[in-house]
Amino acid sequence: MRIPHLIIPCMLILSVCTPSCHQNNPNERQEPIMLVDEFVSGSLLKHASVAILAREVHSATTILNYNSSVSITPASTQKLLISAVALEIFGPDHTFLTELQYDGYIDKAGTLIGNLYIHGGGDPALGSSLFNEHYGDIIRTFARSVKQAGIHKINGNVIGDGALFGEIRIPDNWIWEDIGNYYGSPANGLSIYDNTYKIFLQTRNTAGTPSLVKKIDPPIPNIEFMNEVTAADDTRDNAYIYGTWLSDRRIIRGTIPKGRDEFVIKGSVPDPAYLVASELINHLDQEGIIVNGKPQSLYHHTDKKSRKHLFTQKSPPLSDIITQLNRRSINLYAETLLLHLALANNAEASTEQGSAHLKSFWEDHEINTGGMSLFDGSGLSLKNKLTVECLVGILQFMKTQSNHSEVFLNSLPVAGVSGSMKSFGKGTILKNNFRAKSGYMTGVMGYAGYLTTASGKELVIAVIVNNYTCSDSEMKKAIEGFLVEVSEHIGALE
Repeated sequence: MRIPHLIIPCMLILSVCTPSCHQNNPNERQEPIMLVDEFVSGSLLKHASVAILAREVHSATTILNYNSSVSITPASTQKLLISAVALEIFGPDHTFLTELQYDGYIDKAGTLIGNLYIHGGGDPALGSSLFNEHYGDIIRTFARSVKQAGIHKINGNVIGDGALFGEIRIPDNWIWEDIGNYYGSPANGLSIYDNTYKIFLQTRNTAGTPSLVKKIDPPIPNIEFMNEVTAADDTRDNAYIYGTWLSDRRIIRGTIPKGRDEFVIKGSVPDPAYLVASELINHLDQEGIIVNGKPQSLYHHTDKKSRKHLFTQKSPPLSDIITQLNRRSINLYAETLLLHLALANNAEASTEQGSAHLKSFWEDHEINTGGMSLFDGSGLSLKNKLTVECLVGILQFMKTQSNHSEVFLNSLPVAGVSGSMKSFGKGTILKNNFRAKSGYMTGVMGYAGYLTTASGKELVIAVIVNNYTCSDSEMKKAIEGFLVEVSEHIGALE
């Protein structure tokens, strides 16, 4: 996952505590405190804010504690909160439904005198390439189901109904540099292809020369690009897409490597419900079904009593969606589940209501949510704040009290093996022994999960650093080294 931009205002910078700031616990010993002191006093963290908490899983004995009650920006480690709540509220077998519906009537000749609707039930994964075996070619499936219903002609429009959550709002604190890119797609009732499209760019062999847009996949109706991306000697992807919800205009800026025939960057689909309707019309045409109307999108509530059912598509089970959410850190899935949480509590489907109910859920389960301020479900907002005490408490609950413990644990990527943790801890004792959710943003890096030490002690641990000024690779290596030290030296404490 590309790291989104994050601007850290000066007012958010906290100084690193001295050793006297440790929140002592009678069960702590000097050895682990020394490990923490050595880590936080390093030159890489001179201007950073650091929060660390580790507990023994079953006894809840505190092993490491540094700034555990200080509010800190969590980045994607925040996804642990919503993925755990979703499992607890809905259960691992829960599915989301997408329905084909129509109004009007079908005459004897097979003509639908009315509109065809794709009614979204808030399935965040509809048509996702991550679930190819489940969905197949979902739009073709929709088209064939229309044909099987005996419809040969539609005298009406094809409408993508994404109104389950009402009018779509981008979380207020997402920044402009993020929302046009694939990780900045807002949740809505009818998503498709992870609300992501690919732009294939071509560059010459000379740095500074303009790039060429070769193609868009899938083709996005009516979209316009102003391409300002140039070739560079740098081998990284430094290109960003600027544009917002329901707008067809996009600006691409930055650099990509020179001498590439096809270099892919990914954007956020501006109107997913319209894309579904447009693609369905194309597939209906391929099936020989004439549509006299146009594709439309719908994001406000309307009376559905006159609609009749035609076909239902189930999502994969929630357990599978949660696994992809945590392993690949998919923002869209987290944002969608947060809105489902609000609806499940008979509240307005808003980020604010979802966040309030998420917080209330954990308070009801005796998790300390002090210092928590949530402005989205995914962790993309720079204003999100929570404590590592909260993260560790939730992780411990899911391990020791949840009926869905195994599903939750298996959803987390494994160090050196899978998902967003595949390159972390490779070649060290952490490989296969650290199952955790990572979080990355500019100036923010953290890990929260379950660590089995060299001696076999099971820990639940969270380490989050804000406002570091070194490179991301240096910070990653430093945290990795710290966790290796923890694994090798914590264990003789019995």
